[in-house]
Amino acid sequence: MRINAGGLSDLIVGREVEQKTLSTYIKLGQHCAIVAPRRYGKTTLVNSVLNQLDKEKHLIVKLDVMSVSSIRELCIQMVDAVFASHGISNFFKNIKGNALEFLSRLKLDTEYISIGYDILKEPNDNEMLKQAFQLPEIFAQKYNKKTVVFIDEFGEMDKFGVDVIKKMRSYFQQHSHTVYIFAGSQTSMMNQIFLKKENAFFNFASIMRIGFIGIDDAQFFLKKLCIEGTTFSSDSILKILYISKGHPFYLIKILQESYVDFIIKGADKTQIIGVECVENGTAKIITDNNPLFTWEWERINRKKHKGRILKSLLNIDSGDNSHINASYKSQMIRELKDEAVLNDDKSLTDPLFTQWLLKTLLDSHY
Repeated sequence: MRINAGGLSDLIVGREVEQKTLSTYIKLGQHCAIVAPRRYGKTTLVNSVLNQLDKEKHLIVKLDVMSVSSIRELCIQMVDAVFASHGISNFFKNIKGNALEFLSRLKLDTEYISIGYDILKEPNDNEMLKQAFQLPEIFAQKYNKKTVVFIDEFGEMDKFGVDVIKKMRSYFQQHSHTVYIFAGSQTSMMNQIFLKKENAFFNFASIMRIGFIGIDDAQFFLKKLCIEGTTFSSDSILKILYISKGHPFYLIKILQESYVDFIIKGADKTQIIGVECVENGTAKIITDNNPLFTWEWERINRKKHKGRILKSLLNIDSGDNSHINASYKSQMIRELKDEAVLNDDKSLTDPLFTQWLLKTLLDSHY
């Protein structure tokens, strides 16, 4: 088992309901938008479902909007991803090199190779966008398969402007053999794209909001976890659950750092990780993230009363807040939710940021 927090991971804890929901949407041909803060496991969730699809019946196309800075780069990524779904890797790179030698090795109709080649040669960005985003549907119809297109960090499309989003919507609505899965961590932007009536993607996709892992699921995972003969004590498991709150990233990161601390200090004969290792591992994570948490707090505190309002929600502000207008307070709370700092229940989305705030702000100069 590969136990890594962040990055490429195939480890998924719980999420059975979410997996079944997404799998059913795909079977029904229903487009879906998955919304959650970063490090909540959106990509891992989607990949776990896509990996279970019958490859004889599906073409899987994956895009990451965050990794591109221009429409042309986005189109190249789409062309590459469509050909990759058919077993042809690095189409753009190879077609730019020794094209004749590359083409001779492909077991694909020349007509469809030419389509990809022509898209990459298209000088006009708007026309290139249209052609590139028609490609999944063309392949689906040609090979009588369903194409599933996963577009990660779709909220980042905003950097290309509203017109590009409108054009994409006009292309997608014509596709009968393609299902689109959108994932985004920019809560406010995803809400605007998919929930505002005046926007192009309104009512286009079913919304899936994913939160923390259920405590029962997390506890079951930790109890059965064994890393090279090493397990966690009952008390250390409870400590991990209390600190992480079921946050997908921190659940794995805390157990990882706890195990590292256990190994560094010399594994004892019992091979059981105790509470002290969990506390040390957690302290390391908070220390490592101190610059990030400091920047985040300073950003929040920059706006008048916003930091004080957040502190009051954490019950760490003893000052008199009666002078803060109620409507302004509601506006600040709404902003904190849109920024994915707060959950809908007004709790912080990041449990270790909460720990940092409690430790840093009490009796501090902030």
